[in-house]
Amino acid sequence: MDSKLESIKQIFQDDQDVKLAYLFGSQARGDTGPLSDYDFAIYLSEKDKKKIFDKKIEIQDKISRILKTNHVDVTVLDGVEEPEFKYAIISQGKLLFEREPYKMLLEPKIMNEYFDFRDLLLKYNLTSL
Repeated sequence: MDSKLESIKQIFQDDQDVKLAYLFGSQARGDTGPLSDYDFAIYLSEKDKKKIFDKKIEIQDKISRILKTNHVDVTVLDGVEEPEFKYAIISQGKLLFEREPYKMLLEPKIMNEYFDFRDLLLKYNLTSL
């Protein structure tokens, strides 16, 4: 897997649109099972939904070819609304690639969104976080 992971990192490095890339989920935690897939998250700093979709499909296809499996999911952080999901990716995932200064700009923003959201839920007793 190490050589495949290096090839995947090269995809991110070669693509100027990719600002950050993470591996998350069971593959990042190291607790894979027979039904485990590969979960990647990327940040593109892009607003155009068609461009985001096209880039997601392009990168997912390239990673699938390297890993020789269709069990690959690419999440584009630009389009994720749920603060808890974004926070889980950056806090539990493994950073595979970063283009300066995007990590320093994005991660604190995601953390602030998550903790503001969490505080709101706790205030109104909507969860047991």
